[in-house]
Amino acid sequence: MLDAHAIQLIRQTTAAIKQHTAAINTLTYQHLERDHPLAYAILARAKLPPLGSVVASYAASIDNLEPFLRHAPNIARVHQRVQLRPEHFDMLGDSLFSAMRQVLDPQQLCAEALAAWRGAFAQLAATLIELQAQLESPAALPATADHE
Repeated sequence: MLDAHAIQLIRQTTAAIKQHTAAINTLTYQHLERDHPLAYAILARAKLPPLGSVVASYAASIDNLEPFLRHAPNIARVHQRVQLRPEHFDMLGDSLFSAMRQVLDPQQLCAEALAAWRGAFAQLAATLIELQAQLESPAALPATADHE
């Protein structure tokens, strides 16, 4: 759970993230392709979703995640379809934060704000991983007749 200070830092930097979303997306996927080609290939099957936009949308509703969470199951379904695994989130996060540091200057994104964004991304990843696990659990599948 993010504390009030982290939420405030995220709010203060969301506009800069939104302003540079296209550059952040491009660089994120360049870093991912270079540093984690397997994770890049998996996300390429999903047509390289606009990660910067998803993270900015999540951050914009950081005080009230209900609007964002309505769309989270759709994101989890895409992750399930392309077989994104929990370990890929760490790779994606590393690439995202490298891109953010590259695009934004330290006045727009200080180390403390970057740490808050890392916390928000970890929270987002945990939510999406849990939703994907629910989709993959046998309880989520329709019952089948026993043919034995």
